[in-house]
Amino acid sequence: CANATAQKPPSPKAATWEVDPARPPYDVKADAKKDLAEAQARARKSGKFVMVIFGANWCKDCIVLHQLLDEPETHAYVAAHFEIVGVDLGRFDKNTDLAKQLAVNLDKGIPAAAFLASDGSSVGNTNQGELEASRNYHSDMILRFLHEVVDNRKITRPH
Repeated sequence: CANATAQKPPSPKAATWEVDPARPPYDVKADAKKDLAEAQARARKSGKFVMVIFGANWCKDCIVLHQLLDEPETHAYVAAHFEIVGVDLGRFDKNTDLAKQLAVNLDKGIPAAAFLASDGSSVGNTNQGELEASRNYHSDMILRFLHEVVDNRKITRPH
């Protein structure tokens, strides 16, 4: 969501889209640091990358990104190459310390992500707002983006 840190997030009641209450993208009660540690442990064993996605359930771009990641072809690629950790930012009053720890700048909006190699080293992050406009992307664009992360270890805007 563009300039989300500079603006007050929209009221969920005013939204024209809905989050499935049985399956929101971000678990508001999750322990993000514990979830990250568990994903890193799984990645060390599997050789996968870790994608840490920072967002919120009020953010349409965040919801759309998770929907795109669930598209069949993209989901299959993600399952084969990534451990995903969704980190709820609330109203930018939660888990911002973890974003700072992973060198993720939230000033360009959310969703934002950090990518870690299986050994825990940083591959990169989306500090230029590469995922912020997710509502404008298609699953094949996200899939190409993830291929670049895996194949070239670089972060570019989805195309």
